[in-house]
Amino acid sequence: MSDDKILQRYPSPDGKRWVDLRQRADGLFYFQEFAAPPDSVPEYGAQTNTVPGLRSGTYKTFEAAESDLKDMTPWLCAKSK
Repeated sequence: MSDDKILQRYPSPDGKRWVDLRQRADGLFYFQEFAAPPDSVPEYGAQTNTVPGLRSGTYKTFEAAESDLKDMTPWLCAKSK
């Protein structure tokens, strides 16, 4: 995933979540959701990274990945209705 290229970022309206559409080194596409860490820090240590969420399977085309991303992402599918 570190070599994967971020092609497009789709932030939620509140900016606390986002979905990245990425391309792997082998040319396939996928998307993954991320969320900002919570404001409160637990006693056992601070979170230093964002929290990854849903990760899709792979797609042969950007358009196919983006179409599913828009159908599955609450703040994007609400815009299309």
